[in-house]
Amino acid sequence: MPRCADAACVRWRPAFGVWGGVRLNSTWYCSRSCAATAVRRGLESPPALGESAGALPPLRLGAMLRYQGAITQPQLDVALASQRRSGLRLGAELRRLGFVTSATLTRGLAAQAGISFLTAVDLARVGRAPGGLSADMVRALGLLPFEAQDRRLHVICTAPVPRPALRALARLTGWTAEPFLVDDEVWERAIEHYAPAALDDRHQSEVVHDMDAASAHVVAAAAAGRDSVVRYAGCGDFVWVRVEGDARTQDVLIQSLPEERQCQAEPTAH
Repeated sequence: MPRCADAACVRWRPAFGVWGGVRLNSTWYCSRSCAATAVRRGLESPPALGESAGALPPLRLGAMLRYQGAITQPQLDVALASQRRSGLRLGAELRRLGFVTSATLTRGLAAQAGISFLTAVDLARVGRAPGGLSADMVRALGLLPFEAQDRRLHVICTAPVPRPALRALARLTGWTAEPFLVDDEVWERAIEHYAPAALDDRHQSEVVHDMDAASAHVVAAAAAGRDSVVRYAGCGDFVWVRVEGDARTQDVLIQSLPEERQCQAEPTAH
């Protein structure tokens, strides 16, 4: 007769009748408190997911814009000297000096990152976006879905490309994320019109700021189903948790963790 999976708990699972408790990843916990202990371990140490091996460093933005014929070498020299005084990013300094337009800069940044770019976004598509993520979660991730085709999710983002969030999105949702770079103004207009496609109460997402709140959300979502799968993805200053059960899917994003960690994403056995 198995006992609760929490090593500190001594309660045995009843042989007959209603078991109660919470099942996470096919493992039984006698209470929400014991389940929360396991969830907390998953939040604190999600398994690692490394960068792609052999990736070459990107070409510097100034060199890329020179290669594209967007600026001259004298203009780049002026911008670099001015940047040392202003403290702005090079792209922002080039725009301030009037050497490049927003569209030209976006094209250069997209080429530097090796992704596509958009100078405008169809706000009608943004208004019925797939994915079911809340606006708070989209803003925290820096990724805004606007189209889905054959398990491929098209998202917009601003520079620098939030690659940890892209890896987490792909790993936790099963969608292949294809990013399109946009400038800050296009992003802000899109986020104002963002409204995820209605998925009723079967899909919810929350942004929280501490482990205790995250654990409570995760355990509550898991307890709503008979056996829930919990996956974790930790990327820089956030941890994303997805709970999938027979009743609903719950996404919880924890921001502002006390210590940085490299991007990590993997199902766990907790």
